[in-house]
Amino acid sequence: MNKGTLRVLNALTLFTRQPVWGVTELSRELECSKNSAFQALDTLIKEGYLVRDQSGKKYQLSHLVLTLSKGNEPADVRTLCMPYMHQLHKLTGESLFLSILVGRHHVCIESIQAQGVTVGYSPITQPLPLHAGAGSRLMLACLKDEEIEQYLKLESPLKKFTPSTITDPEEIWKEVQLIRKVGFARGYEDFSTGATYLSFPVFGAMNRPLAAITIGGPIFRFTREKADQFIPELRRIFQELNHQSRMFAAAPEIKFS
Repeated sequence: MNKGTLRVLNALTLFTRQPVWGVTELSRELECSKNSAFQALDTLIKEGYLVRDQSGKKYQLSHLVLTLSKGNEPADVRTLCMPYMHQLHKLTGESLFLSILVGRHHVCIESIQAQGVTVGYSPITQPLPLHAGAGSRLMLACLKDEEIEQYLKLESPLKKFTPSTITDPEEIWKEVQLIRKVGFARGYEDFSTGATYLSFPVFGAMNRPLAAITIGGPIFRFTREKADQFIPELRRIFQELNHQSRMFAAAPEIKFS
């Protein structure tokens, strides 16, 4: 195996120890030049194993690594959640989205689309910030307080995607407390407009977030009033799902860099 190939493999391995790397720190860890580190990162980007964060200067694992092994946790999460997602789809008639944490973003890994007019959530595998959108804010609220503080510090100033995106850290904390109190997150048209969303958590062991499932539909059809009518039955389904999901290994603490 030549040195370049070995460097690429070693670089990929480092992302299992730390979720986000820059060229300089990676070159230091690999004991190579910045140019060699950049070439390794560029190879992994082109092959789809890494994505750049919003700054364009840091790199993190993409969704593709989730498919490397049929026995890995995300694949099991899909297997666990899909029957419940079909129940939710049958109940509401609306679209369903399954997402997981990847670094300091969340990524949609599976979906079920509604008949007729559908809603845009995000392209599958696109990394989304944790402060905008129902699924994002839900995942953020499920983290430890110190993890949230670190996210707000690193992402400051928070990007505004629509006029209703929450960007004030104090308001983010109020939203975190509300989500923790009621057990789910609402969409405020804060990432995409024209749709109603409800997002519920899927927990692993030690009450760590394993995934989020988001139900969404166009406002004219899936009104807030209609969505609220489903909440008691949604709670029952998610209670059953979380009874099963808590047997999964705890999601590791997020180490932001």
